Amino acid sequence: MADTICEEFTRELSLNLVDLRSQVQLTYWSKQHFITQELLDLIPFGEILSDIRFYSYVNYSLDELVSKANSTLLYWRLSGVVQYDRTPINQLSLFYNETFLWHYCAPSYWEEICLQIQLGHRVRFLSQFLLSQTEIEVEFNKIQLQTNFDNDFQFVYTDSNTYQYKFANLRWQPIHTILLFPLINPPSFSLPITVPNTLGRETDYQAYLNQVQGLPNNIHIQEHYWDSVNSTPANTLATTHVNTPSTGSDTNYWTPTNFQLASPTPESGSTNSTHSCVCGTDICYCDT
Repeated sequence: MADTICEEFTRELSLNLVDLRSQVQLTYWSKQHFITQELLDLIPFGEILSDIRFYSYVNYSLDELVSKANSTLLYWRLSGVVQYDRTPINQLSLFYNETFLWHYCAPSYWEEICLQIQLGHRVRFLSQFLLSQTEIEVEFNKIQLQTNFDNDFQFVYTDSNTYQYKFANLRWQPIHTILLFPLINPPSFSLPITVPNTLGRETDYQAYLNQVQGLPNNIHIQEHYWDSVNSTPANTLATTHVNTPSTGSDTNYWTPTNFQLASPTPESGSTNSTHSCVCGTDICYCDT
């Protein structure tokens, strides 16, 4: 009976199921191998995210992510799939595939990534997605640059932004944010893997890289882009004072395209002159 209900539900909502075991851009932890294609499409593992792509995702896609996650949760309940201890599936953790990101995708965009970071733009990637009966969590890390002994750059990555959605309060909130790291030679960082582990799936990795490269160029920042932004944040994003790192679940998120006048600060080299800035999460415009 449960199988019949599940099949009818899947058919009526036109849900396409995807086997996670076939996805080379991610790894997963769960006995449940299937999620909906609609949810997978909103989890950009394996992509390199520029400021534009990241902020667009946070501002416009998080509400839709909740909707598609709810459909997947309902599918789990109706399908009756259980864990190893025979209890119902209640959690899914997805992680980025290190081999694909660091040995296929990132190298193919090496020059563009380095250029954008040197110009002061942040470059991110989705590192983790968590779905449970009580919450959704998405974590993004920053790709940054470290100089080596030959004065060449190498990729490193640091903590950046994690957003958590609690079904109990229907609100997205950050649980960890670091805003002050320099983009080149950050004080703390992690090194990517140096040896790929393709497990004989080189053809699959290359095919998915071709798919990613067929997407619009999400790394290039067009000149004067921010001057033309007229952004409406997601309905479930709360706002608070700008440039305030998260200290816990009670700290709300200030969307990047909302600005507020910061306190005047002394102008460099002067004890009397002051200037003011308008600041968002990752960018400030000052009158000097």
